[in-house]
Amino acid sequence: MDYREIRQAMKEAIDLRTGEAFEIIYHGGSSPGTRRTIMPLKVDNYKVYAKCFASDSEKSFRFDLMELAENSDAPEWQSFDQQKTNIPPTKKKTGFLNSVKEANKKTKEPMSKKGIFFMSLFFGVIGGFFLGPIGFLAIFALFVYVGIDNNKGLKKKNAASYEQNKTTVFAPISINGQAASVKSTSNSTPYTEQKSYKKTHVATVPTPTTKTEARQMVKELNTKEEVKAFIESCDAAQDALSDNYDLTEKQLDRLSGILFDAVDLAELKTITWQYVPDISPQTSLDDLKMAFKTFSNDEYKSLPTKYKKDKSAEWLELTADDEPDIAEEFLDNLIAYREIVESRLSDEDMIKAIDDYLNEHPIFTEEHFGELDEDALLTHGQEWFAGKLARLGLPAAWELYAEGYTTVEKCLEIDPNEFVKRRGIGPKKKQELIEFQEKHR
Repeated sequence: MDYREIRQAMKEAIDLRTGEAFEIIYHGGSSPGTRRTIMPLKVDNYKVYAKCFASDSEKSFRFDLMELAENSDAPEWQSFDQQKTNIPPTKKKTGFLNSVKEANKKTKEPMSKKGIFFMSLFFGVIGGFFLGPIGFLAIFALFVYVGIDNNKGLKKKNAASYEQNKTTVFAPISINGQAASVKSTSNSTPYTEQKSYKKTHVATVPTPTTKTEARQMVKELNTKEEVKAFIESCDAAQDALSDNYDLTEKQLDRLSGILFDAVDLAELKTITWQYVPDISPQTSLDDLKMAFKTFSNDEYKSLPTKYKKDKSAEWLELTADDEPDIAEEFLDNLIAYREIVESRLSDEDMIKAIDDYLNEHPIFTEEHFGELDEDALLTHGQEWFAGKLARLGLPAAWELYAEGYTTVEKCLEIDPNEFVKRRGIGPKKKQELIEFQEKHR
């Protein structure tokens, strides 16, 4: 479970007021790598304020420095005083050789070879005075050994100290390509023999350093791949922050908060748009050809306004993690059907083409048109044409078509005075017939 999932789990525990406690391993604070049991109280971007049961106090913990303690053998957290009492006393080494080494450890700079020689000679002469030539040689050799060994230890210590205090640059890359850096340098200069250790360590994090840059960077993300790469960079930046000792805690908190916000913006950014119209045999051919297609932000902006304002359609805004809706099962059949309907065929040829196509695709026909009854008066093609007459304004179009009024010209021959005598026909429909005939004469 990464830190974002831990953050979400703790936020849900707070929102639902479950009082849930989490056992974590915290890689920060006074005892990094120890287990702690905490109860979240407040989540604030990159950290959580929680009750720590081990210390019986409220503390803040950074999400990027914690992990859930699942089957972990990490030690329990202890206060500094407890740690001191648990440290077994070390047995102090005694003896002349160790006393000389301890005395030499107090010096910070290594002794020159000439200094080692004269020091050894001095103590060797004293030893020779009391012990003779053998004493001189033994003590002289002893002090030469101690001096050389002490020099080696000091060199290692100074090298490690310099390595720790060397110049470090934390350089998040800003949107203008410049590196925003904060330097921390040591005023001490290593001794001459250690100059080979000097180098500059640069940790480069390709992420924003301000909220404005974060918004601008996210704005420029155009594909899922770019969003994924950006989020991975932000994750790497969070890891780099946890290893950075040159920025103040306030600077680290600010940068960490910016990275969290940048990830949230990237995860919520609309990458593609999907057009989902109302699918039916009455949907226009243009809409069907657009249906379920996805468009980038730039492509969406360039689309005709009629598609954006179509109230019968829905535009899905998809983020990098979203999957587009699956296309209608019979979308290809509907497109083929509408290509027939919107063609320039004559009415008779179109009726035949519709019937032929629907007979060839019975499952599609049953799904969108239904089965015809055995005693049905009209075929699907004829029903379509009767519907066309109705859309042109002819009242009782299906009944009239079944009676043989199968063209607009034939419908112009209907006597309105006789038409009004039909059952269910009143003055209103009579007037509709008159208007239809006047419009198409």
